[in-house]
Amino acid sequence: MAILEGSAEEKSQTTTNAVRILVVDDELDLLLALSGTLRRAGYAVRTAHSAERGLTLLEHEAADVVITDVIMPRKSGIDVIGKVRELYPATRVIAMSGGGNFGLSGYRAEAITTSAYLLASERAGAHAVLAKPFEASEILAVVRQVLGA
Repeated sequence: MAILEGSAEEKSQTTTNAVRILVVDDELDLLLALSGTLRRAGYAVRTAHSAERGLTLLEHEAADVVITDVIMPRKSGIDVIGKVRELYPATRVIAMSGGGNFGLSGYRAEAITTSAYLLASERAGAHAVLAKPFEASEILAVVRQVLGA
C-alpha cells in the first residue's frame, strides 16, 4: 500500500505528542530520505512534493517546523518562507538548497550559487539554512537549533 503525502496513514506512523515537521521538496528521493531520518529521530513528519501542496497542508494542520527546498517548479521555497512567516509566525523555517536557478530555463553553469539562494532565504525569514548535500546529523542538529533544544 502506498502512503500518500500528508495522509492519515503517513501521520499515524508517528507519535501524537511529537514536534510536527513539514518537509517540502520536489525531489522525491530527498523527501523520502529526509522524512525517514526525522521520523526515526521521533518527529511527526508530513511531506509535500511542491510549495503549493505544502502550503495547503499547513492550512489543515499547523507545523512546528517547515523544512523547504528553495528551488522548486512554479513556486519557490522563498515563496513558502514568506507565506509561513506571514501566516504562521510561530512556525520555525529551515531552508535548504543545492544551487541552480529559478524558472523554466533549466540548469546553467552560471546559475546563482547555493550561498546566494541561502542568503535570499535568510532575508525572506528562514530561521536557519542548510546547503545540500548534507548529512542526517546536520539536519537533526539544525532542527534542534531552531527549536531551541
